[in-house]
Amino acid sequence: MRNPPHHVAIGKIVQAHGIKGELTVFPLTEREERFAAGGTVLLSRTAEGEEGLTPFAIEASRRHRDRFLVKLEKIDDRTQAEWYAGAFLVIPWEEAESAREEGEFFLHMLVGREVRSEDGTRLGIVADVVETAGRPLLEIAMEKGSRRMLPFVKEFVRSVEEGVVIVAPPAGWEEL
Repeated sequence: MRNPPHHVAIGKIVQAHGIKGELTVFPLTEREERFAAGGTVLLSRTAEGEEGLTPFAIEASRRHRDRFLVKLEKIDDRTQAEWYAGAFLVIPWEEAESAREEGEFFLHMLVGREVRSEDGTRLGIVADVVETAGRPLLEIAMEKGSRRMLPFVKEFVRSVEEGVVIVAPPAGWEEL
C-alpha cells in the first residue's frame, strides 16, 4: 500500500462566482464544516498538495446547490478568483486523519488494494479512483490484463477491509 500523502484535497475550485472574489467549490469531502468561515485551507494546483501551497483563511462560505461558494482572504475580485479555477483546496494529512472516524477511509487510499469477489476470487487491484459528478468509480486492473470501471456504491462494493476491497459486480461485468 502507498504511503499517505502530505495533504488531502477537500474541494476543487470550479470557477469564479460574481464580482467580489467568491469561488465556486465542488466538495471532495462530506464534512461541510471544512468550509466554515474562520478555517484555513491551502490552495494547490494538484489534489495531493504537491504544487504551490498557499494558505488562505476562509472569510465566508455558503451552500449553493451541490457546491459551496467560498470567499477567501486576499481574493477580492473576479479577476483574482478566475486565476484559481482548477486549483484544489487541501488540508494537511494529519488534520484529515485525526478527524477520521472508525470505519471511515479516504478513497485515494484504495489504490493498490486487492479486489476480490464475495466468493474470494481475486479479480485484480484498484488502479485508480475516478471522481465523477455522480459517484466515484473504481478502476480495476483485472488479473487478465484488462481494466474495468465499477461504481463505488453499496450494490457493487460490499466492503473495504484492510488491504482488500470485496465486490459484487453486475452479471457480465468481467466480459465487457
